[in-house]
Amino acid sequence: MILALQQQTQKGFFEVVGDRFEEGGFFIMMFIFIVLIIGIFLLVRGMYFTKKRDPKIARTITLLNSIGLFALVLGVFGQLISLIETLDYLSSFDDTTPRDFAQGLKFTMLPTLFGSLVFLFTRFSTIVLNWVKPIK
Repeated sequence: MILALQQQTQKGFFEVVGDRFEEGGFFIMMFIFIVLIIGIFLLVRGMYFTKKRDPKIARTITLLNSIGLFALVLGVFGQLISLIETLDYLSSFDDTTPRDFAQGLKFTMLPTLFGSLVFLFTRFSTIVLNWVKPIK
């Protein structure tokens, strides 16, 4: 009985991810997620062009690099917007504690973390595509 109650209180993976998306700012986090989906599409497209020995692979690699950097900049932009909102919110109270400030900072760092992960994914994809592309 205790085990069944304990399993009900644990959140699933998608629930935790959904909570983090809300905490990090849903609009910016979804925008970074869309960039991740585009990155996955470009990786698959690059692998297809590699098999066909199509010269369009160079353009795909350039696009992959560009959207990876775009995701990183989006994450930093989201962090700055969230930081301004958090500081405005905390300044409206008289008795804020360091715990409140730390909680607010944690929320502001989520878009940068997610943008950095997307950036790392796209850079790794670029490395893979450069490695497997045919030599002229």
